[in-house]
Amino acid sequence: MAPNKIVPPGGSRRTGLLLALLLGVAGCSSAPPPPRLSPPLPDAPLDLTQFTTKPCDLMTSHQLTMFFVSNQGTASPAAGKTTCTWIPHDTKALTYVASVDTTSGGIEALYHRRAAVANFTPVFVHSYPGVHRDDHDGHCTVETGVADDTLLNVTVTATDPKLEAYGDPCYEADRFAGIMVAYQANRAP
Repeated sequence: MAPNKIVPPGGSRRTGLLLALLLGVAGCSSAPPPPRLSPPLPDAPLDLTQFTTKPCDLMTSHQLTMFFVSNQGTASPAAGKTTCTWIPHDTKALTYVASVDTTSGGIEALYHRRAAVANFTPVFVHSYPGVHRDDHDGHCTVETGVADDTLLNVTVTATDPKLEAYGDPCYEADRFAGIMVAYQANRAP
């Protein structure tokens, strides 16, 4: 004959409740989020989503005249997004290209991919964190984090070594992007 087990009343119920409580606490706890790699965004993120399909509207014609551009730009699809290209009226050896990226994860995601980004150099554009990449003679791209999930991308390409932008294309890209950021920041509600 098997020995009798003595189980206090509700004992198996208490064990089940204790097990459920422990599993519930374990399921609710999670590892803390990884530390932020990118500098923080200013307190006023910019909503540029309306420009993902209309990047030529990022600047006014008056602002473009500072860069000797006399037309509103040409929009075209490129790499899954819409870009706008502006060419100054005084030279064909310089181009400005801009787009708004809302799909790659913003400036923080760019920092997480920094090992794969050519010439990754942190910068600030009108107080917003950004990154120079692909910087070489006559060519530079600045990607500026304007909201958690949004980058403003500006590329300057100068093909004439006599142009100032050829020697320092990132300065010219920062200047172009800075005008866009300042204008959009002043338009924000």
